[in-house]
Amino acid sequence: MARGKFSILLYLPDLNIDWPRSNTAQPFLGRLRTTVDDFQVNEVLNIDFTEAGEHLYLQVEKTNLNTEDVRCTLAQHYEVPTVDVSYSGMKDKRAIARQWFSIRLPSTTCEPSYKGFRVLQAHRHHCKLRRGTHTQNEFRIVIRDVKREMANLNEVLTSPFPNYFGTQRFGLYFNNLTRARKWVEAGKPRIPRTVRARYLSTLRSYLFNELLGLRVKQENWKVKLAGDPSVDDRATGPLWGRGTLGSNAVTAEFDQSVQTKHPQVCEALEWVGLQQERRPLSVRAKNIKIEQTQSTVTLEFSLPVGSYATVGLSEYFDCEVDSG
Repeated sequence: MARGKFSILLYLPDLNIDWPRSNTAQPFLGRLRTTVDDFQVNEVLNIDFTEAGEHLYLQVEKTNLNTEDVRCTLAQHYEVPTVDVSYSGMKDKRAIARQWFSIRLPSTTCEPSYKGFRVLQAHRHHCKLRRGTHTQNEFRIVIRDVKREMANLNEVLTSPFPNYFGTQRFGLYFNNLTRARKWVEAGKPRIPRTVRARYLSTLRSYLFNELLGLRVKQENWKVKLAGDPSVDDRATGPLWGRGTLGSNAVTAEFDQSVQTKHPQVCEALEWVGLQQERRPLSVRAKNIKIEQTQSTVTLEFSLPVGSYATVGLSEYFDCEVDSG
């Protein structure tokens, strides 16, 4: 069983990465994912199904499988191209995850039965499932062998935390980021579409984290500066692409610092036609419940789509991670 460490407190000189925590208190030490069921996530989808149409929606519970594994298995079972199997969001592999898929024109009504996942619900609908359709993710996470006084655990996750993209977005040992940057430096040669899409997502997330890391260091990541086109009254940063930034004044100066530092990456994202978007710099967990039993902490909470539970936890914990 491989072990690693999770924390968004990242200082990687070789990659020129420095993304700090906002919480300066000494972190709790512990272990994450000791067993698969120590990390559970439930995707909340609010759709009024028509119960008619060419798309079969399945709520699937998967255990120790990644989302693409399930997608390919469903395509094989229902005898459809992989492109006709859609999902709303990616979910961790080493976890019990309940998420939704849709299958266009399935060849059978017989539900699949494979090791590692099971179908919880099935519905018919008139359109396919699109990325980001679910409204939130609900988590139940167990951290074991917590090695410091737990008296202040009631403060965990109660404050907003930096809305970094989690390290899983960048691949094991940041390999996706390394390869994506090399692809840009090589002049963006032709590569398979799926690989290019992964590289672009990685690079866009990297630029956002670079900007957020700068704002965290300057302690203004929760502050709406002049010229900030805020979202839900929260300060925002750019998801890079073509078009105007949408910000001006002081906020634009911060945003443009990303382009100054990474001109080739910004040019690549514009070259493929991605459009400028904004992402909140902060996020707050909801529905928080915390249980303590000796050296074990169990946390339940929910986060909006696109935010990472491991990022929130890393504000308070440095954990050894069993990766399976």
